[in-house]
Amino acid sequence: MATILVLAMSSTQLFGQHGSTWNKLRYAGGTVQVKVNPYDYNTTLKVTSDEITLSFTHSKTVVHIKPDQVTSLSYGQEAHRRVADVVALSVVLSPLALFGLLHVSKDHFIGIVYHTEDGKPAAVLLEADKTNYWLILQVLKGVTGKPADKSP
Repeated sequence: MATILVLAMSSTQLFGQHGSTWNKLRYAGGTVQVKVNPYDYNTTLKVTSDEITLSFTHSKTVVHIKPDQVTSLSYGQEAHRRVADVVALSVVLSPLALFGLLHVSKDHFIGIVYHTEDGKPAAVLLEADKTNYWLILQVLKGVTGKPADKSP
């Protein structure tokens, strides 16, 4: 058990230093004003020690988040709740921001709540594949220093 823990921690540090990229993610909602197909898994997440980057393939929109801007990470239904809270409190509320947030399932959702450069609260809800969600969470936790909250 201790060996597994050490390997997980060292792989998180390794990925955090050199960067990791995942391109089979779906943007399921949040405060980013981008129009995506709800069935499209072409959102790209790149995580380095200096920056978290989200690229939305069809709209050519790119979001840059510094790790110290992240206020919380969450997984599962907790991710839905946290991102929905930020969207509900955002000044500009559009139906586009709400799509996907009311969906309840056993999919692997990752929520990232952060502050923009101008200090406004923002959030993204990403649906990951069952084969990569755990590694994504570990790398995000390693880079941001934040725990990933999960509801029971």
